[in-house]
Amino acid sequence: MSEERTVKDGFLDTVLKQIDSNDPPEARATYERLKGTGLSESEALHLMTAALRSEMNKMIQQSKDFDTPSYVELLKKLPSL
Repeated sequence: MSEERTVKDGFLDTVLKQIDSNDPPEARATYERLKGTGLSESEALHLMTAALRSEMNKMIQQSKDFDTPSYVELLKKLPSL
């Protein structure tokens, strides 16, 4: 039996890998900061995946490479975008 995967799962996996690998370092810092404000692990990850999705959508729409500095700026704005 195969496990169904979604694009949402892929974004979550990417954010989790960023936190675990500390690449970019702002990912782990953002995760810790959000949890420090009282958000649950799930809520923090949800917000971070939203930031990643936003940057990926911009990348696709503008046919550009992923812009890490722009993504980092989005992370810094969390919990509001």
